[in-house]
Amino acid sequence: MPTLGIDVGASKVRYVIWEGNQALLDEEVKLPAPGREELGRVFQEISQKIKETKVSTVGVGLPGTVEEEMVTYAPNFPTLLEWDFKPELEKLLNAPVRLFNDAKAFVFAEVQAGAAKGKQNVVGLTLGSGLGGGIVFNGALYLGKGTAGEVGHEIVDLPNRREAEDFASAKFFQKFGKSPDELRQLAEDGDQTAKQAFNEFGKNLGTIIANLVNLLDPEVIVLGGGIAGAYDFFIEETKKAAAGLIVNPSRKNIEIKKAALGNSAGAIGAAILAKI
Repeated sequence: MPTLGIDVGASKVRYVIWEGNQALLDEEVKLPAPGREELGRVFQEISQKIKETKVSTVGVGLPGTVEEEMVTYAPNFPTLLEWDFKPELEKLLNAPVRLFNDAKAFVFAEVQAGAAKGKQNVVGLTLGSGLGGGIVFNGALYLGKGTAGEVGHEIVDLPNRREAEDFASAKFFQKFGKSPDELRQLAEDGDQTAKQAFNEFGKNLGTIIANLVNLLDPEVIVLGGGIAGAYDFFIEETKKAAAGLIVNPSRKNIEIKKAALGNSAGAIGAAILAKI
């Protein structure tokens, strides 16, 4: 029986019906605002869309810290905090529901069916409104006590208490007065200021990746999230910055890959994890 995977973002919700290592349905719904009423309406819409399909279980990837089936920290979607919507969703979808962090669902999907398939030790980074992260060790998702992989909240500027995601997420682009998508379009049109913005972003991301490689020594780094769509505009600077800071000479050319499953990775990961 197939599973349903739902990936909740601050501006959109992606969902897939997953069976036999393939998506039978893969769709996206715009989320007008990151609020409870709006998300509730999206869940209602999804239930209507899949009402003819019986699913065995449902996995939901959420943008925040998930502990014991509750979101305990969600700076980019604060209305999720302490919201026990699981029973409501189980009734709506008529199936058991499991909750996961979205970045962890993303990296697990890429290891199971995407860019890191066949790899045992992988770090995944989601580049979006924030900077999410997930770690796979020896083929299994590593959670620690439940929240391991929160790369975005590493302090990288101690005097100013600034986090990694201030330098490698949509927050970084605020100083340019445009969204990452707008800057990407400008870069595609040849705008030099936009290209320089992505070069700077790439250097920042390379520094963060170097720290991860020095600490964890993964086989590959996989990049997902909306900003990864501009991969070609920042990846050279990312690789160059990482190589300059990775201490082990044999790891300086760490493989840094764009997610193969695109915007569906989080939903696919949630669907796969829900069955485990």
